Amino acid sequence: MKEIAYRESWKNFPIDSPARIDISLQFTNDQFLKLIRGLLPQQMEDKWFIFYENNWLHFHRSWTGFEIFKAQLFKEADGYVIKEFHAERNQEKHRCNDDNSDIETFSFLIGRGLLGMASGDIYSIENIQSASDAIENWSHFGNLLFADQGVNYSEKVKSALFGVAIGDALGVPVEFKSRKDMLKNPVTGMTGYGTYNVSPGTFSDDSSLTFCLAEALTKEFDLNAIGKNFVKWYYSNYWTARGHVFDIGIATRQAIDRIAGGERPDLAGGIEISSNGNGSLMRVLPLVFYLTDKPIEERYEIIKQVSSITHGHIRSVIACFYYLEFALKLIEEKDKFEIYKILQTEITDHLNSLEINTAEITLFDSLLKHNIHEKNEENIFSDGYVVHTLEASIWCLLTTDNYKDAVLKAVNLGEDSDTTGAVAGGLAGVLYGYASIPPDWIRLLAKSNEIENLAQRLSERLAFH
Repeated sequence: MKEIAYRESWKNFPIDSPARIDISLQFTNDQFLKLIRGLLPQQMEDKWFIFYENNWLHFHRSWTGFEIFKAQLFKEADGYVIKEFHAERNQEKHRCNDDNSDIETFSFLIGRGLLGMASGDIYSIENIQSASDAIENWSHFGNLLFADQGVNYSEKVKSALFGVAIGDALGVPVEFKSRKDMLKNPVTGMTGYGTYNVSPGTFSDDSSLTFCLAEALTKEFDLNAIGKNFVKWYYSNYWTARGHVFDIGIATRQAIDRIAGGERPDLAGGIEISSNGNGSLMRVLPLVFYLTDKPIEERYEIIKQVSSITHGHIRSVIACFYYLEFALKLIEEKDKFEIYKILQTEITDHLNSLEINTAEITLFDSLLKHNIHEKNEENIFSDGYVVHTLEASIWCLLTTDNYKDAVLKAVNLGEDSDTTGAVAGGLAGVLYGYASIPPDWIRLLAKSNEIENLAQRLSERLAFH
């Protein structure tokens, strides 16, 4: 969570010649809590220092300390409102005499800097007519350099959820097919029936449990809520594609039964070596969005807890940790090969700092010490073993250059095709974006409207996190 800004946190000087400008901005109580945290410059190049004091928000240029805007927040029955703001009219401090330009800049600072809204969403704020207007004003006013500048979390969440579900649904009809069979009859689009005799676009437990986790994350982070959602899925068909559960792994089923019987969620997952199927890896991706502002030590511990709901062995935890660290850097829009190299050091160093059994770390050498993308397909395995699923998914991501090819390559490896497709598809979705997913696949996907709604609700929650 961001550090709270106070008047004493940075140099600041009050407005000299204020002009009052009418505006109408309404905020929920949750948004208010984020507004009053303000914004602290993280380095000298950052352009804004914003703090809250006595019902007023104060906006200062960080390198001069000059106050450019200030606005009073008024409490109303269902939230808060800003009815007007003051803008500096001393031309030596703020070279702008145009109210509309100041409205755009002020609204952009509120939306982008304090609420973390995506740039595409900010123009819905009153008086900003288009996204291009907002971004143009942003560029005219200097590089704002917010901590999450340029990252559209709303888009990333949507891309991740659909990325998982599409990859999963592509693989469901051919699950358990051998690679030899897949070479003869490869998947080229969204089909149905096959292994489970289900309609095209039907996702499996991989996506259902992914959505159960995402649903829990739309509220406060709570392992019990995650566990309860898993129980609702298995016992009451919650977040199933067509109203019934048709696929579940043994370890996952046993863990859910334990939770239903009263076991603590983080103690429910098996800790035996035999409990290293891909059942936690397949559904863990939404957690990355909760982890974006946390240090690596905390990220690891939270990932361990969430994996352990169904899979508590250190091997499964490491696989989830690697996967989400990769996803996190994709969200930061780093190059996928750069990420791969960075993680070889960062993951290894962190695992060694925890004094984890070196034999367990060595199992990930294909990722941590070698260039997995240089392997031939015959050396990539696509069964249900968690290490193999992780390796196959990263291999598919690194050896293709678009979403469609990545997920088709994953599915056509055969065997545990739905999970390899889901795990690879999640990363490919984050990397290439929702727009890269073939529209006809999305049209056929079960519950696509509900998934989009879930993505929106999770994005809104992240804005207040």
